Amino acid sequence: MPNYSYEGLNKNGQPVSGSIVCDNIDEAKRKLQNDELYITLLEQSGAKNETKNIGTGSFLSFNFGSKKIKTDKIVDFLRQLATLVEAKLPLVRALTALSEQEDDAAFLAVLEDVKEQVQGGAMLADGLAGHPKCFSRLAVNMVRAGETGGVLEQSLNRLADFSEDEQDMRSTVTSAMIYPLVLTIVMGAAITLLMVFAVPKFKAIYEGMHTELPGLTQGLIIVADSLKNFWWIYIMVIVGIFSGARYWKNTEQARIFLDKLKFKLPVLGTLTKKIAIARFSRTFGTLVDGGIPILQALNIAKDTAGNVVIESALDNVSKNVKEGERIAKPLRASGVFPPVVIHMISVGEESGTLGSMLKRIADNYDKQSRAAIKAGMTILEPLIIVLLASIVTIIILAMLMPMLDLNMMKL
Repeated sequence: MPNYSYEGLNKNGQPVSGSIVCDNIDEAKRKLQNDELYITLLEQSGAKNETKNIGTGSFLSFNFGSKKIKTDKIVDFLRQLATLVEAKLPLVRALTALSEQEDDAAFLAVLEDVKEQVQGGAMLADGLAGHPKCFSRLAVNMVRAGETGGVLEQSLNRLADFSEDEQDMRSTVTSAMIYPLVLTIVMGAAITLLMVFAVPKFKAIYEGMHTELPGLTQGLIIVADSLKNFWWIYIMVIVGIFSGARYWKNTEQARIFLDKLKFKLPVLGTLTKKIAIARFSRTFGTLVDGGIPILQALNIAKDTAGNVVIESALDNVSKNVKEGERIAKPLRASGVFPPVVIHMISVGEESGTLGSMLKRIADNYDKQSRAAIKAGMTILEPLIIVLLASIVTIIILAMLMPMLDLNMMKL
């Protein structure tokens, strides 16, 4: 029988690794999960073709195969499943009902697979864990805790609330950027049209005048000629820059550099930190309220933080908590979290209301982030208009300067 290597977390949130001999990778997975291990990596020793790497991304990564699965669809699934479970409907029957009404082929395949696993005796959490592109560690652990504690419907509703809050914040940022982006594209296209079609016409006029053109006009004509004659080079350069930037962005060095830079930028740095703290607080609070042990919840929150600075701080916090310290003290030592957050977490620990206190922190920072985004867009939009209008003005002025000079000479 083949030998499988594994890495993961035990029920106390401590990292474990080892090997197990089984007939296939699915049997190995079931045995490890029966031992209350959360698997992060499972592969056949000496082979890479049968690897199951349980991704850590965000709560929902929305991709199944090559087709995207919308967040709203997964939220509806969680809500409806919670309602059916609360109505004492057997889990397999509830999954069957939800599968029968599903019209999205990609998500239907997910539901059918989860139903088959549950029908075969697996826990719902195990079925969800087989689809990490739809359900992350946070989702799987929340469902597992709900099944173990007999409060599955509560866990499902908490997951739905969490994903809605996450999507709401993401939509706020996206919608705030749409208008400036569209404005930039439209004005950029207008500037390009001026350079490609209008400037050459003025060039033909000035060539017949046999007069020396101002430096600004000469420079504009050179740029316009290069755009018209060598446009393919510009496209290649732009594509090359974007491709190179995209490749570099996926490297570990780039991630560390960019995540640190995000926190240091004026204005944007403060906003980025608020969004990151809100995300951590909501994730950690949801896990704590869901009955996940503190240490395990910290490890999951760290992996879903989405920022290397926060991840590093939480890694140190996790190490200190293992040694018996409370959360607030190592969080303060990290220097990443504001004092008010530390005090609220400390009060939550002392009063036994850590989960609800973390939710308050998340709600507060979400409100601050939305207000900051709204204020930023109020300033950014006119700045973009002024900048692009200035470029258009310079182009027009450069085209008209020779005529103005000629009129001045006649006077």
